[in-house]
Amino acid sequence: MTPENESTVRIANILFATDFSEISAKALPYAAAFARRFAARLTVVHVIPPAEAERKAEKGADAKSASRHEAETRINHLLEASHFRGVRHEVVLAEGEILPVLASAAEQRQADLLVLGMHGRHGLAKVLLGSVAEEILRLAQIPVLIVGPDVVVPPEEELTVHRVLYAADFSPGCGRAMQYAGTIARAEHARLLVLHVVGDAWKEPLSTRIEAEEYLRKRLKERGWMASIDPVEPELLVEFGPAEDRIFETAERQRVELLVLDLPPTEHPVLAAHLPGPMAYNVASHAHCPVLAVRGR
Repeated sequence: MTPENESTVRIANILFATDFSEISAKALPYAAAFARRFAARLTVVHVIPPAEAERKAEKGADAKSASRHEAETRINHLLEASHFRGVRHEVVLAEGEILPVLASAAEQRQADLLVLGMHGRHGLAKVLLGSVAEEILRLAQIPVLIVGPDVVVPPEEELTVHRVLYAADFSPGCGRAMQYAGTIARAEHARLLVLHVVGDAWKEPLSTRIEAEEYLRKRLKERGWMASIDPVEPELLVEFGPAEDRIFETAERQRVELLVLDLPPTEHPVLAAHLPGPMAYNVASHAHCPVLAVRGR
């Protein structure tokens, strides 16, 4: 049997969105590390929001030009970072709404991954990228790597991932994220842990708690997902309770360095933009490691 969402995992073009904030700086090492690991091209994207552009324009053409010049200077300073050594890269500097600009850049460059930092949590003030991170996760059709406010970037210049956790979601259309988890685990020679959270024990066989590993292995094989990560042999875990809580607790307990989650597929992006925030956003708001969210087909 082949995976429900069979497709070749490709990471050849990566977008890194920055607003020059501290949280964006935390996301840069991960964007560069992925680009280096997969020999991908890294595109640095900075968007000057309309409000700022209009405010500068009201002060005259020179002020507007100065705003763009300031952004170019900060981009050039950013490119001096050692993270870019040995990484093919380019810059997109544009004025407008961040979502359309990112979507256009992703389409033009056939992007396979978007990397961004996320500011704040629910109920707190959010900066530019933080204010749209939740909406990006609702709408994004390419995988999104989010570096949340609680992520502590290791001091090593070259980031490596030793432990990857994939939270298996058996909802229709999901499962594509497991291929990414397996691909990254192979590339990093990392341990891959696969977690399934049972929210309602009454819907599962009574033997699940006793034979949790075999239960999960059977479900993964039935979907064809085990074959999609061959030859990686994952460690299988089953937990019971609220999904977000158990995923976060397991990631902490296992000292995971990358958490991979499915984003449910959607054929109605306009409607999805008004639905409650995806679980990936809630987990990334508190996780101490980056969260890779992958949209199902």
